[in-house]
Amino acid sequence: MGYGVVYPKEVFVGAYSPSRRLCEFSVQLSNVPGAIAKVSEILAKMGINVLSGFHVAETGEKVALWSFIVDLTGLEVKSEELLKKIKGLKVVLDAHYSEAKLDGLMIDEMHFPLNALGKRSFLFRVETWGEIINRLFKAFGSGAAFILFSIGEGAGENKARSVTENYGSNGLKALQIILAERVAKGWGVPKVEMFDEERVESTITIRDLFECLPFKGKSKETKSHFFRGYLTGVFRQLFKKDVEITEVECVAKGDENCKFIIR
Repeated sequence: MGYGVVYPKEVFVGAYSPSRRLCEFSVQLSNVPGAIAKVSEILAKMGINVLSGFHVAETGEKVALWSFIVDLTGLEVKSEELLKKIKGLKVVLDAHYSEAKLDGLMIDEMHFPLNALGKRSFLFRVETWGEIINRLFKAFGSGAAFILFSIGEGAGENKARSVTENYGSNGLKALQIILAERVAKGWGVPKVEMFDEERVESTITIRDLFECLPFKGKSKETKSHFFRGYLTGVFRQLFKKDVEITEVECVAKGDENCKFIIR
């Protein structure tokens, strides 16, 4: 498992385009081929540009959801009229819209809770995480490192158990699933440089690790305590052995990536 081609992924929270007339539509569709195309055809014929959105369609489910933000600037189109046209399609089961409350600022208030792989989730900015870490160390000194490691350790154990239960995977395959999820969830882009399952030894590097990015090039010490604990919990749960994990390179120290040695 190594670094592949990755592109930025914008989580659908909203859009900001000053002086533009933005509107969000949330459309429940029949989960059949071409349903989105029929809605898109209406938008295209009216000269309406879709800025961003998300689409959810589970295998076997009859209903899909497509939500999107459109730019109606300069168009003689009323939101109510567009909604009526969309709801008139046979593939559309229901639809609603919301207009920007402030000039050019459209925030998605139509969808809650936020789920990731069916699990309730929430978002933090990387900068917010950095502020949390700074306050922890200010309050608890070096003890903050132990707190973060312990929290990560428990989270890693829970994740390893859930992957085993949900996907029936163990060992290296389960580890690969867990690391792949770190990419999808924005933690960083990991690469397994070396892996010896019999000895339970590995070297893992991770690009743009969220935990260390707030301190990039500003520290003389490694800064990953939570993720180091997370890997510890994952390895112990998957391979049933105690491991020692050391972060030998860190972006906080000016290194290109964060690098972890597992023994």
